[in-house]
Amino acid sequence: MNAKKAKILILLVLTVTQTVYVSLCEHPHILRSAWLVNPVYLDGDITDAKEWIDAESVELNIGTNYGRSPPFLETKIWAKNDLNDLYLLYRIEFPYGSYDLDDQAFIYYLIYNGTSGFIATDKSTVGQLGSPQDQYDYDGAIWINDIPTGENNVEGMGHYDGTFYWFELKKPLHSGDMCDWLFETGETYGYANSPIDKSEHLCVGLYDESQGYNIQNFIQLIIAKPSIEDFTPVGGELAPVQKAEIIRVLLLRLITYLTVILCCIVSVKKLI
Repeated sequence: MNAKKAKILILLVLTVTQTVYVSLCEHPHILRSAWLVNPVYLDGDITDAKEWIDAESVELNIGTNYGRSPPFLETKIWAKNDLNDLYLLYRIEFPYGSYDLDDQAFIYYLIYNGTSGFIATDKSTVGQLGSPQDQYDYDGAIWINDIPTGENNVEGMGHYDGTFYWFELKKPLHSGDMCDWLFETGETYGYANSPIDKSEHLCVGLYDESQGYNIQNFIQLIIAKPSIEDFTPVGGELAPVQKAEIIRVLLLRLITYLTVILCCIVSVKKLI
């Protein structure tokens, strides 16, 4: 095999193994938001068995020092979205003797400007009695409320069941008030996994009121994009033209995959 053929073969191998490389570099806490099917009642609890069954989840330990120092709290977070809003459900294991009615769940998003400041900041907080807070303009120490510059676009509530904190939170993907994040369906947000990483930060956690500190960790959030199936009329079925479109798309994808595989086989045979 000459040098030219060897180079072509290497390029083919790299192309085929690209997904393997990407998987090895994945964020350790990926939360894939599912497309919303069942409505959410923002009462801080799982209202019925169907309310969050359509959501995807991630399990992680939150802690001080961005999850690197104790106390560590086992946490599970569910997420789903529609074209307008992101919905989150938190379940945080918490010791009964340390319970405080004023403890709050939060999520915040930061984009660095490359040096020491930020070009975008947004924080959403929900307490057990509601009282959600929508904040922005973080300077490294202090957050400012969106009001009066913008609006409070956060909704939610929480409770403690003796073992877990439960919080439900709703936040627009893009409120339009210039004080919130601008999330889009089909996109991924939050690449940092360290406080010194200058990639965009997306952190979730609990504010411990009695201790006066955050217990948190980094996540990466993937916002679900709607498909044809997601627009099925409630109580009805897809119209024949929609079913035909679904079949057409599936066949097109299948033909594309088979074509790529065939081309790879032919190329490898020519190189041998």
